[in-house]
Amino acid sequence: MMQSFNRIPFFIVAILFTLVQSYKSTAQTLSPENLRSPEKPFSFPLQLAMSVPFNPTAFTNGSKYHLIYELYLTNFSSDPIKLRRIELIDPNTKDAQPIVTFDATQLHTMLQPLGETVSDKLTLASGQAAIVFIEAVSDVKKTFPGRLVHRVVTETDSLEGAVISTRQSKLQVLTPPLEGSNWTAVDGPSNNVDNHHRRGSIILDGRSIDSRRYAIDWKKFRDSASFSGDSRDVHSYFCYGEPVFAVADGRVIRAKDGLPNNIPGHGAAFHPAVVLTFERLAGNTIVIDLGNGHYAHYMHLQPGSLRIKTGDRVHKAQMLARIGASGDAREPHLHFEVTTSSNLLFGEGIPYLIDRYRISSQTNHSTDIRINELPIDGEVVDFEKKNVKNKQASIH
Repeated sequence: MMQSFNRIPFFIVAILFTLVQSYKSTAQTLSPENLRSPEKPFSFPLQLAMSVPFNPTAFTNGSKYHLIYELYLTNFSSDPIKLRRIELIDPNTKDAQPIVTFDATQLHTMLQPLGETVSDKLTLASGQAAIVFIEAVSDVKKTFPGRLVHRVVTETDSLEGAVISTRQSKLQVLTPPLEGSNWTAVDGPSNNVDNHHRRGSIILDGRSIDSRRYAIDWKKFRDSASFSGDSRDVHSYFCYGEPVFAVADGRVIRAKDGLPNNIPGHGAAFHPAVVLTFERLAGNTIVIDLGNGHYAHYMHLQPGSLRIKTGDRVHKAQMLARIGASGDAREPHLHFEVTTSSNLLFGEGIPYLIDRYRISSQTNHSTDIRINELPIDGEVVDFEKKNVKNKQASIH
């Protein structure tokens, strides 16, 4: 055998050796270990904290569902983060299209940076935080899912988080706090950047809170003016002295009277009749316990007009007081809101529904009746005259 092998020409042996080495190299290359993709260097995910301090509840207006809340962002990295868009996604549907998308143009009006901003409003500097005031709108035929997750897309990365419920509270159905026609929901629920209720987030007891999230300043206008005659006389205002009513049966938690009306004036012309302490901001006020941890607040009432006192039980549609200009009121109006606390500003503002009202239209005499909806910013509405007899408050 050895003799036969020795007779094989050398060049053939060399070719066979080369083929064997090539096979070994190919086998090593095709092994499972070598087929794995090269490992990427370790890096942390996008260092952007996301949180929603208070989960929202969707409410209806016309043919739309509205979802109003705040998303807080904080840049925990050492580099600036440039925001591109924010998407709301159903966490139970994989690879689904976003339910709502807010692009950079929209974010410019939604985002409120905290602290000194860099050159671009949508760029969060290292350590900087921002509030994103969100109003998502959906057709009533396609309501929001029970939960939503946020996807924040930046210039270089993206991140999903801050899962929220869209049905945090059980909505109360209330009767209107007013009666008659031509009432305008000034600074009502909306995401308008100039809406002082919507941008009402403050820090109390070490946490961010917005009791005015769904508040409405109810006023009357004629030819775009809220008064006729002397603008410094409260009696010149169309809504002054109008009666206000209990929106539901309940117990009066607070009834405060005795603060004088202000002389109306805006901006530098506003000079409150008394020094505005924290306790006086709401002026003459009534707070009614609606049950389920919800409280109705009536503010800026006319001095001497309150017909009830703390501890009374009141009945739906019962007259409580009259509209005034007390406390932090630049002119006569009724500030009405529902929150999760009986204490001024300490509760989270929550939506509610009004059982029946009509959208007012002086051009075509519209009879657009709304049932169990919440008026939004700028809507002009008519309320029915109260046909419930005025019952006396009782103490139990």
